[in-house]
Amino acid sequence: MKSTRTDARVAVIGLGNVFLGDDGFGCLTVERFRSEYECDPTVEITDLGTPGLDLSPYLYGKDLVIIVDAVNADGAPGTVAAYSEKDFLEDRAALRLTDHDLGLAESLAQLRLAGCGPSELLVLGAVPDSCEFGRGISAAALAASSTAVKQLEKLLIEHGVNCHERPHKQQPNLWWLAAESFTEAS
Repeated sequence: MKSTRTDARVAVIGLGNVFLGDDGFGCLTVERFRSEYECDPTVEITDLGTPGLDLSPYLYGKDLVIIVDAVNADGAPGTVAAYSEKDFLEDRAALRLTDHDLGLAESLAQLRLAGCGPSELLVLGAVPDSCEFGRGISAAALAASSTAVKQLEKLLIEHGVNCHERPHKQQPNLWWLAAESFTEAS
């Protein structure tokens, strides 16, 4: 395990469209993580939805960026895995084909050319079951979210970030989910 860095600039970013079924996986997971865990104040935890090119300021000059999103990758729906930036460049995994995909690739390219991209970029992704409009989050994505929250904690700790469960969990703001769907999966 790496030693804790007090000067780390870390961003945890949820991407996705909550109206497109499992494409909302990143938003769901980041909100659950925010309500269940506390991290150093140098860690920004943000649900950005589908930011397009507006993603650049959130990546600018960071030591570590972890993007949480639905991914096109091998595996059954609900399979959770962490991917490096290299995995996406070599087509081992791809973000869902929605409005935010081009924003991530273009934002990274622009920042890398300017010499101010993130030092390390990871994507914590889950294979979706369905990304149809109005379908809602599947049972597989709900279960994957629980796994991803724990894996997100592990990734941050491995990168020297002080991160721990809140003594009193906050209520997550999951306005797009039916309350009974989330309660059953928790």
